[in-house]
Amino acid sequence: MKTLMVLMATAAVAWAGDDRGDSIRRLETMKITVDFEDVKLPEAMDYLRDVTGLNLVVLPRAVEKDGDSKFRLKVKDLSVKSVLKLLLSSRGLTATYRDGAIVIVPKEDLQDSTTMKMFDVRALQVKIQDFDGPVMELTSPSTRKSGITVAIPTDPKVTLPDDFLIDMIHANTGNGTWDSNPKAAINLNNGMLVVSQTPSVLREIEALLGKLGQYQ
Repeated sequence: MKTLMVLMATAAVAWAGDDRGDSIRRLETMKITVDFEDVKLPEAMDYLRDVTGLNLVVLPRAVEKDGDSKFRLKVKDLSVKSVLKLLLSSRGLTATYRDGAIVIVPKEDLQDSTTMKMFDVRALQVKIQDFDGPVMELTSPSTRKSGITVAIPTDPKVTLPDDFLIDMIHANTGNGTWDSNPKAAINLNNGMLVVSQTPSVLREIEALLGKLGQYQ
C-alpha cells in the first residue's frame, strides 16, 4: 500500500505541473483584496487578470447576459476563486477551464452541453500485484518425500479505492463545475467510470486518466 501511495503522489505532482494545475492552484491559494464600486464585468476581469497573472477570458455571451450591470464588491485577503464566485454566481455566470485559459461563460452554456461518457479504469484500479516471498518448509519426517517444499502465496492485488479516484478527478478537473452544474455527475462501479459533464471536462478527465496510466 505504501508503494501505491507513492505512485499516486508522483502522478499528482506530474499533473499539477501543467498549465491547468498551476491555474487551479493560483485560484485556490492566491489571496487578493478588491474594492469594486460600480465596475462592469470586463473591467473587473481586467483587474483580476492584471493582479493574478491568470488568463481570464470573458466570452461575448457572458457580457451579453450580464448587460450593463455593475459590480460592487469589497473584500480583503480572499482567494481568487472565492472572489470569482461572489462576482459571477448571482449573475448566472461561471468560470471554466478551456484551452489554457479561465473562461467566463453563462451557467446554462455548461449545463446544456452536458453529455455522458464511460471510462474503463479497471487497469488503473489494479495497478500493483504485491506478493510476499515464497514460503519454504522442510518436509515432515513422517512423509515419504524428502527435501524442501516451496509454496508461492497469492495475496490479493493492491487496488485503488473508488473514493480516492473520484476525489482525485473532482480536485483536478472541472474548475468548480462539479458544484455549479446540476447535471454533472460521476459514478464508479466495477471498474467502469460513468461521467456526466461538459465535453471540455470530459477531455480533462481523459487526459488525467492518461497521465495516471503512465505510472502502471
